[in-house]
Amino acid sequence: MMATSLALCPLAGRSAVSSGTALTDNDIRTENIPSADKKGIDPLTDDPTPTLDSLFNLNEVVVTGQGGAIRSRRLSSHVTKISGEDLSRIKLGRMEQLLQDQVPNIQIGLSSSQVGTTSIFRSRGLSSAQVNSTPVIYVDGVRVDNNNTTPALLNSTLVDLQGNVATQTSLSDIPMENIDHIEFVPGGAATTLYGSDAANGVLQIFTRMGQNHKPLFWAGSQIEINTANSQWYRFKRTKELLHQTGIGQKYSFGFDGGTDRFGYSFAGSMYSNTGTLIEDGNRERKYDMRFGSRVKFNSMLEYRNSFGMVFQDYERRRNGNQGDYTGLWFCEGGAASYFSYTAQDGSTKYWDANLDNLDDYAYSQMREWVKKAEGLQDDHINVRHFQTSQQLLFQPLKGLTFKGIFGVDYRTSNEKNKETHEYYELQQGHNATTHDGAILNFQRDYLGITVDLSGQYNYRPVDWLSSVTAAGFQFFSTSDHQIVFNGIGIRDGASVISGASEYVTDEWKSYLYSTGFYVQENVGFWDRYYLDLGLRVDHNTAFGDNVSWQYYPKVGVSYVMSDEPWLRTAVMNGWINSLKLLANYGVAGNYPPAFEYQRTVTLSPYLGQNAAQFGKYGNPDLGPERKHSVEVGFESTLLHNVLHLGLTYYYSRTKDALFSIPTLPSSGQASTYLANVGEILNRGWELSASVQVVKTRNWDVNLRASLNTNYNEVLETGQNTAFAIGGFTSGTIQEVVDKGQSIGFLRGNKAILNEDGTLKEVEHLANLGKTLPDAYGNFGLTVNWKRFTFMASGGYQVGGHVFSFDRMFRFSHGIDEGVVPQSALKGLNLSESWTSFTNFFVEKADFVKLRDIGLEYTLPLKHVLREVNVAFHVYNALAWTAATVDPEACLGSGLSQGGVTCTGINYASFSAPRQFIASVKVAF
Repeated sequence: MMATSLALCPLAGRSAVSSGTALTDNDIRTENIPSADKKGIDPLTDDPTPTLDSLFNLNEVVVTGQGGAIRSRRLSSHVTKISGEDLSRIKLGRMEQLLQDQVPNIQIGLSSSQVGTTSIFRSRGLSSAQVNSTPVIYVDGVRVDNNNTTPALLNSTLVDLQGNVATQTSLSDIPMENIDHIEFVPGGAATTLYGSDAANGVLQIFTRMGQNHKPLFWAGSQIEINTANSQWYRFKRTKELLHQTGIGQKYSFGFDGGTDRFGYSFAGSMYSNTGTLIEDGNRERKYDMRFGSRVKFNSMLEYRNSFGMVFQDYERRRNGNQGDYTGLWFCEGGAASYFSYTAQDGSTKYWDANLDNLDDYAYSQMREWVKKAEGLQDDHINVRHFQTSQQLLFQPLKGLTFKGIFGVDYRTSNEKNKETHEYYELQQGHNATTHDGAILNFQRDYLGITVDLSGQYNYRPVDWLSSVTAAGFQFFSTSDHQIVFNGIGIRDGASVISGASEYVTDEWKSYLYSTGFYVQENVGFWDRYYLDLGLRVDHNTAFGDNVSWQYYPKVGVSYVMSDEPWLRTAVMNGWINSLKLLANYGVAGNYPPAFEYQRTVTLSPYLGQNAAQFGKYGNPDLGPERKHSVEVGFESTLLHNVLHLGLTYYYSRTKDALFSIPTLPSSGQASTYLANVGEILNRGWELSASVQVVKTRNWDVNLRASLNTNYNEVLETGQNTAFAIGGFTSGTIQEVVDKGQSIGFLRGNKAILNEDGTLKEVEHLANLGKTLPDAYGNFGLTVNWKRFTFMASGGYQVGGHVFSFDRMFRFSHGIDEGVVPQSALKGLNLSESWTSFTNFFVEKADFVKLRDIGLEYTLPLKHVLREVNVAFHVYNALAWTAATVDPEACLGSGLSQGGVTCTGINYASFSAPRQFIASVKVAF
């Protein structure tokens, strides 16, 4: 019998279930199954015989978006499944980093290298001008907090970040230990059963719950060295001023085991990192654990549970548009010239904006000043995140399974930012008193509850006819409570706001409830023709009073052509191993923000009493956005399992899109309100391929790549004028939505030159280029030689544009980089006209990034130690960009909580560091 793998993870493309049982998500057992002839296998109930190392395994079991477990051969849409083995090879801790180059049809980028900051998800374009494009995330059937924008109160006037900084995200602390596999569906018919919650796709994480083998224990350790990526810095001295070599270490431990009747699996880790900013400005400490178990009481009843927990504490440094001193704005944005120092002769001088022109004395003074400015910052964030899923399965008859899920997701985060009098004195250059300090506190508590009751019946009345019927009830609720409590006029050395001369507080709470029912029928004919029908009906408390239950239908077909008798010769000869054609139509939705439908009155303090004024305008007809999608494509495995090729064409229209509509100024009420008046188009192709280049006894070389195209256009705005969803003032740069354009295109001033290079005119509010790429994808190479494994992966994009605010600021300070012709500046006062040349600082956002290069060696042992795995990885190894800035390090926190974000503005945002990670893992 083959020894159990150290990774304790499913092998890619391998799934099996116990014979004669109903298919459920965790009935999947991970074994190394020998190849066999698939003749005689019942695709409905029998064990599959998967094609090993196949990108498209027709007998693979998937769950997400199906109402129950079902084989992929029956599906009319593609579900991407990432095995735990593939995930375990990535030594980074964030969910987005694990998936960044693993999912072929989604683009994921981090807006900043600072710990816990927001990320950007993009799949099949942007389908909303109001709702963030992050997919819905489930863990073992339980919906979790997926807020990926600035929280509401951090965008308030009390903090006023305006979405133009790197702030907290809830995704960075999802527990990622002990993962069995992850499934992702990009939208369309595959997400219909999630109703008004899934137009951007669904991502589901599954916990290991114990395999059928003797107890296996493992322990691991890794050490990492992190260096700042200075590739896009203008000045050589920036890295020396702001960065240090970061040192990280991680220790992990786990165990797994079980029998046919019960199973258990646990993994936990401890991680710390000093960060790459001086004075340990991004110091991080994180504890991550996840446990899963199962108990089969008898042949009919089984209980499963999972529990995940993360404790995370980290430091944050000023960035983006936070004002006063921010490191990158000071160094790369020319802001050094705003600050003064004492020269050798005792006079007061201002630093040169060009850091590389400073003499040794001025530079030494700057180093001391920057070190102090960084050290005086004290912005500390701690997060506690808990998740649990409780499942009960009841199988009264063969083929009939009922499942109930109850789960909770609870996340609490606290941010304390201390600003001392010494900080103000250094930044603002005035004589601060001992009571000039301030302490800014922000707390967010999120509670999500999920209830899911479902039933599935697998039935084969005759040999040529099979049926999988599923029906269910789903409920989830969310509660989001935020508090800001600031103290101004704080004595020196204080850690709490007690004793402040002034208190400023605010509180915000939002909650909603969603209820839905669904039914799905999948009918198979001769085990190769499949018809997929489904309907979701749901209601959400965010809907207006005049909006009733919403209906989301889907219909699809799947045709396993390779099972046709007339193709048997090609299959037997290995020319075609599997070939499936698919097509579907489905509707999914995005519910509006809570309480936006209500007309409200706001009470404000006035002369010691309450004064009433108009609040939200309200809209009783406010409903969800409805995304209608059509998909056509195929999945194939060809040439003796050498080539795996999939191609999908998608076409979607978001109808009833949410737009902010202006009210009559004479009404005296709120200036805008949300209404379902828009329409948005997305269309494109998704191509994924994998090639088995070499397959011998000692060698196994595999190459994979994906290509995704997208055309995005706002078709209808309901006679609404163009509006900004990101950026700054209309006189500088904004990301804008307008009819006939792609969402988030860049708008600003455009300087038009004469033939001799002199300035002819300035076009205001000009279209400076779209931010969405025309095409993107990822690639990977895996080479196995005996017990060595070499791997490399990366991503790319083509099309789109990015604006560099740092570069434009340097221009405003007179640093000539050859961007704007000197002839265009004749007769102009640069300090007054620098914003007239915004278009010159918009660049193409094309890039190719090699994100991971790794080498692993696995040594099997006997007796006490079973296996040892040693690995070395380099992350963010190389990058080629058309722009002078990093197109991914863009402000993406949103102008409102849950709002849409783009990646079109680069401003004082740190790029991901280069990481060197060595690890060892021992099984015993």
